[in-house]
Amino acid sequence: MSNVHDICHEMAEELREMVSWLAGGGLTSEQFRSLVADLEARKLARHGFQLSSAISADGVVHFTLRHATNGELCASLDVDSETGALEIQHTTP
Repeated sequence: MSNVHDICHEMAEELREMVSWLAGGGLTSEQFRSLVADLEARKLARHGFQLSSAISADGVVHFTLRHATNGELCASLDVDSETGALEIQHTTP
């Protein structure tokens, strides 16, 4: 897959699935962290991306996906850890 936009959307979809498993009780917080780390090792690094995250007081996880070489923003998304709802704020055109 060479299209950066497609890669960003694929990563966002994988994150959404993982969060829905967490919200549905199918994953513990530790299992979720492990899956995100696996995603980073398996796909993100291979395609030259890095992922960062932060959790707000109300349980929303904010992910930022950037190009590893120059730090350029590729995607920014929020995931509600209780409902699994995903909102993408930005993706590379």
